[in-house]
Amino acid sequence: MPSEILNIIAPVFVVAGIGFFLEFRGIGFQSESLTRLVMLIGTPSLVFSSLTSTALPDDSLGRIVAISSVAVLVAGALALVALLALRLHWRTFLSSLSLPNAGNAGLPIVFFAFAEPGLAIGAAFYFVITLVQYTVAPAVVSGDPGLRKLLRLPLVWAVVAVLLFRITDLPVPIVVADVTALLGGIMIPVMLILLGGALARLKVDDIGMSAMLAGVRLVVGVATGLTLVMVFNLEGVEAGAIFLLSVMPSALITYVIAEQYGRSPKRVAGLVVSSTVLNFACLPLLIATAIRLAGM
Repeated sequence: MPSEILNIIAPVFVVAGIGFFLEFRGIGFQSESLTRLVMLIGTPSLVFSSLTSTALPDDSLGRIVAISSVAVLVAGALALVALLALRLHWRTFLSSLSLPNAGNAGLPIVFFAFAEPGLAIGAAFYFVITLVQYTVAPAVVSGDPGLRKLLRLPLVWAVVAVLLFRITDLPVPIVVADVTALLGGIMIPVMLILLGGALARLKVDDIGMSAMLAGVRLVVGVATGLTLVMVFNLEGVEAGAIFLLSVMPSALITYVIAEQYGRSPKRVAGLVVSSTVLNFACLPLLIATAIRLAGM
């Protein structure tokens, strides 16, 4: 078990460490360009390739999307209760405490932990989280639903294409399958490099508050993951992958949204950094729990 967990964790730490080192040393890379590359090309390609090539049947994918939606609701409810108990402004921290980093952190970890089946589940989970991040999260922070942005997301149209192919049972052309698989392959290393670079740039503001909220995020994630496993009677890779995705640290995009709308961005940045550090410190235990839930 220890060597198996090390094999999962090591690639994540090494690649993210490369991004951190490059940013810390000032060697740098254009993170904005890489982010656009991920959002416009990498993400839709990975989702399309994973969901059209997976052996998971349609009802299983639909079930995962439903479970992912419930995950957002459960995490949001738990986070709201915690914020009200701590008497903190819920609009400032609700998104950061309830939305996991299912992209930069979640996808690589479930891939290394559960290979292609885990990646397919991660892609479906990530799709739901991304929709919430670009609609509900800005609405919570600013009051603007941002529904128009939704139709401009290539990810949405990639899922529409997936539905068309799966509903009609038409085979995906070999060229399309190969191209999307190739482009989707850039996602995991690039997202980890971006994660490392972002952690090097973000500054922790009010370390005591940040550490406390990071602990709240971890508790919310673990409680959400275990609740989903029990309520939906999840087994195998589904149980392990859903648990891991639920316990990921605060999503980086929540800091971007907080900065855009002037909602205490430094405090949110502190939460994101502290949450990521705490989560990665607990990663061996979280992965061991996921493997146990999967029965492996």
